[in-house]
Amino acid sequence: MNKQVASRHAGINTHLVVLVLVCLLPILVISGYAAWRTGAAYRDTATSRLSETALTIRNAIESEIESRFTVLSAFATLWSPGTLSNRLILQGSRYDGIGLDGMIEVIEFEAGQPKTRASEQVLAIARQSFERNVPLVSNLVLGTNARDYRVHLALPVSSNKTPPRVFVLSLPPRQLIRTLQPGGEQVSGILIAVTDGNGLILARSRDAEQSVGVKAPDWDRLQSVALDGGLFEARTTEGLDTVMAYQRIEMTPGWTAVVAEPLEVFNARWQTPLAGLLLGSALAAALAIVLAIHIGQLIRRPVRALALRSLAIASGDGGNDGLSAPIPPSRIREFEMLRLSFEAAEAARRENERRLHTVANAGALVFWRWSANGDLLSVEGWEKLTGMPDKDALGVSWIEQVHPDDQERVARAISQKKSGALDYFDIEFRLRVADGRWLWVRDRGGPVLDDNGNVIQWAGVLEDIDARKQDEAQIAYMAMHDALTGLGNRVLLRDRLELATAAAGRGVASALLALDLDFFKQVNDTLGHPAGDEVLRQVAARLSGCVREVDLVARIGGDEFAILQHGASQPEAAKSLAERLVAAVCAPYQVDGQSIVIGASVGVALITCGNITADDHMRRADKALYLAKAEGRGRIAVFDELPVAVPQEG
Repeated sequence: MNKQVASRHAGINTHLVVLVLVCLLPILVISGYAAWRTGAAYRDTATSRLSETALTIRNAIESEIESRFTVLSAFATLWSPGTLSNRLILQGSRYDGIGLDGMIEVIEFEAGQPKTRASEQVLAIARQSFERNVPLVSNLVLGTNARDYRVHLALPVSSNKTPPRVFVLSLPPRQLIRTLQPGGEQVSGILIAVTDGNGLILARSRDAEQSVGVKAPDWDRLQSVALDGGLFEARTTEGLDTVMAYQRIEMTPGWTAVVAEPLEVFNARWQTPLAGLLLGSALAAALAIVLAIHIGQLIRRPVRALALRSLAIASGDGGNDGLSAPIPPSRIREFEMLRLSFEAAEAARRENERRLHTVANAGALVFWRWSANGDLLSVEGWEKLTGMPDKDALGVSWIEQVHPDDQERVARAISQKKSGALDYFDIEFRLRVADGRWLWVRDRGGPVLDDNGNVIQWAGVLEDIDARKQDEAQIAYMAMHDALTGLGNRVLLRDRLELATAAAGRGVASALLALDLDFFKQVNDTLGHPAGDEVLRQVAARLSGCVREVDLVARIGGDEFAILQHGASQPEAAKSLAERLVAAVCAPYQVDGQSIVIGASVGVALITCGNITADDHMRRADKALYLAKAEGRGRIAVFDELPVAVPQEG
């Protein structure tokens, strides 16, 4: 029967697989977060590269403009009002002479109006410069072809001796923006361009002759961004998708320096390292699975051997069939302690059985005779077994000493004897002895027949099996409890959790609290495992002191605990209990003269309906716990709620 019941439960392999997945979950989450952060860092680096290039171009153009105005100012100082013409064409090298190329026109003003004849564009910027009395730069002035495109620089000059004048320098945009093609070489990898305030391209590092004067694509999008610099995705005149960094150029009517990189190249700069990081995370996860499986085997072998041996004992085989193979030693200390304890308990059981056999052979058992009607006729050894006189058991008086929970079962067996439904009688029950204890006994007997086959009386023996029952209870207790702390283990927690789930279907709410210790690893690493074991025992005592008798405290892992809070108003009761648990665990511990401080995080899963399995409740509590730990020390998280911090003293 026990085998059939056990077969309906998930095996240890299934639980180990779940354990591996749960253990890998934080690794995968952390790896994903790290990969995201690393990718963001690489993207920021690529973005900074474009932005810094755009800033460099902007600064170079501003320096070029300032240089032109400086030279133009020097020219205005040297210019003689007696010059026959107000228009001068200068040709020179950037490195020879004054470095001033283009055409200079001198516009004189009288009564606020220009009196010098010039083109409409020249007069317009000269008038603006005169009225505002500041140097100005024009947007691109188009001509019949690209060679006629010009940019005007206007410099106002006033003097008490001469009429006010504005010196206007007209030059091709390529003469002003030399930075885009230093030394005549085209910049590779990225695209650099400068646009005027109307969105017309002044200069371009690629296909400059065909692009100057063309309106830049996505110019309206750029204008809608009221910032002096930034980054956005746009399309080039060739239709190529790019990432562009831009910088507004001062001293101009809205000129903009733009540095663009193909979107595919830009993404490759940060996606390639990110892919490498993700691959490394995958390899690390695979290694973690292999190691977890190996560790799982170390756990599975002794657990399976212990389970089979317990099953053999529970079935009454006494460990004599093929299931009871020797329990192998384990490299895990707790399992080795359990194995030694189990073998000691089994040795004690065998010794007790040998002792009972010796007593039986010596005639020290209680022998009895019943009448056919079920009255006790005689008894020998009753006083030695119970401490009460033999005569007090005669008739039906002995039934009064049977445990109330067993009386109905004993009475039913007696009734079956009277009716002849039983050939032999074998029943175990509890008897009250003189000191008030309840003693487990085994009552066995059979009918005594006359020559005609009629039952004339019953005869049998009553033996003390209390020691065996205690051993069996101890074995059952060890199978359901943690050897170090005495708390319930994962098996007991699961059984209670299934009962709580069934009760939730009847309207009785419960809560499952998963608790994990913070900084416990440092205790083992610095003070050793004996100190860590003592801390775990003290933690177990504190947790037990925070709950009611109906609640269950279990240790389900190295420094992992679980509390099943039964029949309370939820979620308020669970949150209140979680706060008490964190406060209790965070109080200092004294171990071997050392003051130790650890912390705790708690995840809560509410059990309010019966259509969710026990495994789902455990997974919900684990998810809440991982969420709480991700927020820091001393956090509490309820499944589907945000974690909260618990104030701690000290």
